[in-house]
Amino acid sequence: MIALPVEFVSRANRPLNLHDFSSNSKPILINVPVRKPIKDRQYILRMMVQSADLPLSIPSELEWIGPTVLTLKEIQNRNGLNNPFIYITVRHGLVTSTTDDLWHVDGFSTRVPHVPEQNYIYSDCYPTEWLTNSWSIPETFDPFRHNIHSFFQEREHLGKFSTGNPEEIYLADPYCVHRRPKIPPGTTRTMWRISFIPIEIEDNTCTQNPLFPKKIYDREDIRTKLTEWKPEDEVQ
Repeated sequence: MIALPVEFVSRANRPLNLHDFSSNSKPILINVPVRKPIKDRQYILRMMVQSADLPLSIPSELEWIGPTVLTLKEIQNRNGLNNPFIYITVRHGLVTSTTDDLWHVDGFSTRVPHVPEQNYIYSDCYPTEWLTNSWSIPETFDPFRHNIHSFFQEREHLGKFSTGNPEEIYLADPYCVHRRPKIPPGTTRTMWRISFIPIEIEDNTCTQNPLFPKKIYDREDIRTKLTEWKPEDEVQ
């Protein structure tokens, strides 16, 4: 079974924080078998398939990815990473989304203190691009006020750039800065992400799992109110 790097596992067991951006942020290549989607088009956003109270339940429309979920869950457990929630995102078919080609991280929310999530990311073409260096986040950066995605987008010229390989799985945590490459119009692409998360995603845009009770959340999305951190914020 795949043994994950010691530093990755170590920071996976520390509360999410700004200081761990200073450690190496390279994704980890995970060599396990991958099956192809069975439909012409599938668009699923963060569908919960396991929770702290409900066992793993994968609907028939996602049965093709079930064996991969089980394999990755075993890797998580063998490495002592026991985040109870599992979510699946699938974008399979003609590419229509436009915002993923900005630098961002997945799962960096400090609304509730928690350990980092782990995201396994796959694409069959136009693979994910990564900024693989370490980052020093200013002490005055406040994740409750400032947009960390804008921070990286404005500083991409300072990053060490790399591109993954098509048809490979990469493991990333919230400290891995990445984006989808620019994709020509009319491109058909398969991308999926299997996320192992310590807390529930309280977001009504998540695709409902028909095997689970329907959820409606009453929570304000603070992401819409975040501002860009600027150098003058250093002066307090």
